[in-house]
Amino acid sequence: MATVSTLVGLMASFNPALTSQTAASLAVLLRGAVLSPRERTVTACLVAAWPWVRKGWQAYENVLRRARFCMLELARILFGLVLSLVPEGDPVCLVVDEHLVRRWGPYVPAVGMHRDPVRSSHGRNAPSPGHKWVVLSVVLSLPFMGGPVALPLLSALYSPPSVPKRNRRGPLYRRHRTACELALLLVRLVVRWAPARRFVVTGDGAYATHSLAAAFRPNSPYKGLRRSSLVSRFYFDGATYAEPGPYSGTGRPRVKGARLPSPRQVAEDPRTEWTRAVVRWYGGQSKMVWLCSRSGFWYRAPEGLKWIRWVVVRDPEGKRRDEVFFTTDPALGPAQIVEAYVRRWSLETTFQEAHRHLGLESLRNWSEKAVKRSVPFLLALYSLIVIWFALHVEEPEQFRIERPWHKKPHVTFSDMLGAARADIMGEALFGGPDPAPSGQKLRPLKACSLMLHRRAKSRVA
Repeated sequence: MATVSTLVGLMASFNPALTSQTAASLAVLLRGAVLSPRERTVTACLVAAWPWVRKGWQAYENVLRRARFCMLELARILFGLVLSLVPEGDPVCLVVDEHLVRRWGPYVPAVGMHRDPVRSSHGRNAPSPGHKWVVLSVVLSLPFMGGPVALPLLSALYSPPSVPKRNRRGPLYRRHRTACELALLLVRLVVRWAPARRFVVTGDGAYATHSLAAAFRPNSPYKGLRRSSLVSRFYFDGATYAEPGPYSGTGRPRVKGARLPSPRQVAEDPRTEWTRAVVRWYGGQSKMVWLCSRSGFWYRAPEGLKWIRWVVVRDPEGKRRDEVFFTTDPALGPAQIVEAYVRRWSLETTFQEAHRHLGLESLRNWSEKAVKRSVPFLLALYSLIVIWFALHVEEPEQFRIERPWHKKPHVTFSDMLGAARADIMGEALFGGPDPAPSGQKLRPLKACSLMLHRRAKSRVA
């Protein structure tokens, strides 16, 4: 291993947006977040990174709750690192989704009751207290992984419209934004950072709204979204219309044409012609499916008409129910629409690995600024480790850890995390003796005995 860790060198890419003191403290916390085996609290990170600690614990605690730096500048630098892994001519695939981080307590801000996707099912809705984050990530394919991987980029904390009065503090509640509004805001930021690239934004059924689809039209008021498209779920009973005919000269002009058959009517019609296609399915595998597709105009009174193409997917084996998706991009074919939506599942895998290996729910801070920074930092650390592994590890297969009873077909994030820990520990082992040992000075023995004597005396009294 090198004397200076290459992962720490990659972390130095964020130094232009930080002061020298904040950058040094943040580097220590990131080392501890990589090395810590369980929790990711500030105390646990300092215990794991004790060879690099040079200050008191208050200085590192203030990085999250008091330090002045812009999270958007850090996200823009991270996006530049991610963009270096995307080929020049390919569109940038963005995935947006909501994620619940369970938190509770009378002093934790923005806590609300949200649907818990782990405990809930199709017929049962189980809520849990916590923070709901709207996360935007970039999905890309790496040669040493079996499928696409989602790298979190931006995270926005969703504040419920009605919260207990004890949690109504700070600027979190000046204006309520829905999850779709937050997602649109995040997408507009990322699209602005790469003016020469095309984007494909994918979301689940929560983002299948006409207002969000209207933002991606060719004449959108947001210029960056004119070179972007949306892929999401559609409704089996969704209404699409034909283009209105020419004006007859009498009466009010028509804003929509005749109503077209819905996806359910087309799928149940025995005369419908289905097309066989082999698509990239979940788990990095290929699967043969049946597809039928139509196009039309999606209508809503305030926004008007919006052209879309929807596609119904049917499993030939009958093991999965029929699904319907739509897109706002005329250049995407039916198979490409299905593959774009399947790539969305990689973000769910990212959330699972962030919980298991990065302690996403082990945070215990309740300061408003610290709450808004902790989860985005841990999700960005996931992206940073994957980027470092792709750029600096020449032989990825040598870090793949297998068990006799479990064979891994490809490298996983746990292997990347192990390689990052070895890289950082190499810096501690081969970097030489510590020139400035850390730790606060211990009190003299006489002062400690005097303090204990006063405590015992006060208890007796």
